[in-house]
Amino acid sequence: MLAVKHSVKTILRPETWRWGALLLIGAALCAGRSVAVTSPDQPIITSLSVVGSNLVFNATFPPGVEHAILEIRPVLADSWQQAALLEISAAGGNVEFSIPKPVLETAFFRLNITLRATTNAQLSAELQYVTIAPLGPDGTNGTDAVFHFKGVVDGSDRILVNREGALWEHVNWGWPDGAVAVNDAQWNPREKNYLTTTGAVAFLPEKFSLADASLEIIEGRDVLALERTNSGLVVYLNDTPPGAAPYEFKIHFHLAAMKPPAARRSPAATLKIAAQIDGSDSLKITAREATWKHRAWSYPGAVSLNDIPWEVLQTNVLANVGTNVFLPSGVDFSTARIVSRKGRDVGTMWADADALWIQFADNPNGADDYELEISFGRQLP
Repeated sequence: MLAVKHSVKTILRPETWRWGALLLIGAALCAGRSVAVTSPDQPIITSLSVVGSNLVFNATFPPGVEHAILEIRPVLADSWQQAALLEISAAGGNVEFSIPKPVLETAFFRLNITLRATTNAQLSAELQYVTIAPLGPDGTNGTDAVFHFKGVVDGSDRILVNREGALWEHVNWGWPDGAVAVNDAQWNPREKNYLTTTGAVAFLPEKFSLADASLEIIEGRDVLALERTNSGLVVYLNDTPPGAAPYEFKIHFHLAAMKPPAARRSPAATLKIAAQIDGSDSLKITAREATWKHRAWSYPGAVSLNDIPWEVLQTNVLANVGTNVFLPSGVDFSTARIVSRKGRDVGTMWADADALWIQFADNPNGADDYELEISFGRQLP
């Protein structure tokens, strides 16, 4: 479908957008590819995590559920078995529930519900659960814990990594072609997959720092980005060119320092980045300047930094001087935090003490408006 998508994308004009969408769906059906549509009556597993010795599920249910069952099977060829009988409110909505971690190396989960108005079963998409050894040195580095990913990406995917496990989630266009692998453990192509360890052993042991991590890109033709969150890391894989491509990377988790680094005084500041994105773009910001790099598809439009217009087609460098000052001097870039974002696909940031790296990727057809608002500053007592 991705090749069809981009052949339409290159010739689209605003007035022919709806016809382009119809052609896209028709071409997908003629090619024997199904178009996934989620029924409002279907349950959806929205997340999976580990708390102690339990798996904790979050799911959304439609109203009017009479019976709800969490089902499990160890492998794709096995029949489904009941893992838990769930009590769901007649109003439906978001529900959290847990089960003991299964003593299995791999398992598939789905929800099976019956509505009061019908006897037909409604099924959720499958979620795969895989266990591997805790993260640790991979033989090339004797001190770092390593998360090593290999796979073929066709569209947008993201991986959320924390101490308990990793949730891989497909977002746009084709699922990965074949299995993806993390530290040689195979993940099958599904919309959601969860990777963790057996028993009570942490996926990322405490001696390794979750805050002090680095991304090593081994292969990937488009956007591969890392973002810090309050509880872990998010890896964004966005392949916007036609077709699919191999991606390989390692996240290195360094040994936790005995003492945190001394913080330096930093003025408070806000940076708002706005652009119309159609494809993929990256931006590096330092105290001296901002440098824009266009990657795929159309050049961005309506670019601005703190409402300062920037014609990136004329110059890809904007100096932080004179009437174009977008940040005050003395800002500690390591204090940068995303406070708001807008856009239908990816707008993300990585920061160290001296620079920011911004990544935008828009995989769906057409363009969309993106905004990132970033705050800086930490006043010492």
